[in-house]
Amino acid sequence: MHGPITRRTDRRPAIAKRRKRRPAGPPPSRSPKRDRVATGGAPAKAARAPRRQAGEPVPSSFRGVLIRAALIAAVYYLFLVLALRTDPGGAALISGLGFLLMIPLGLLLDRVRYRMQLRRWQQARGGGAAPRRAPDAEGP
Repeated sequence: MHGPITRRTDRRPAIAKRRKRRPAGPPPSRSPKRDRVATGGAPAKAARAPRRQAGEPVPSSFRGVLIRAALIAAVYYLFLVLALRTDPGGAALISGLGFLLMIPLGLLLDRVRYRMQLRRWQQARGGGAAPRRAPDAEGP
C-alpha cells in the first residue's frame, strides 16, 4: 500500500487560485467607487440629499400615494369580484375610478398629516412656528 500520511511541508495552495478578470471595454462613465474617492469617502448621493434631524417627519411623495392608491384599488377589486360576485369588467371600471379618486384625496391627506407632524415636532423642539391665533372680531 501507500506509505504513512505525512503533513505537507510546502505552503502552496492545493487548488490553483483564479485570477480576477480584467474588465473588457472602456471604463464606465460614472463609477460609485470613483465618486467616493473624489468626494473624500462620502457617498455621492449623501452630498446632494439634505440630512434630516432626528425625529423630523418625512414629507410624502407622489410615488407613495400612487402605490397606496393602487393597493387599495386592487383589494377593492378583489372584494367586488369575490365577495359581492360583481362582473369582473364592471369591478375593474369601479376600481379604476376609485384609484383615480384616491390620488388627489391621498395627496391632500398626506399634506395635512405632514403639516401636523411637522408642527408638533417643531413645538416639541421648542422652536418653529407659533401656534395659530383665532381671528379677532375687530377689524384692522
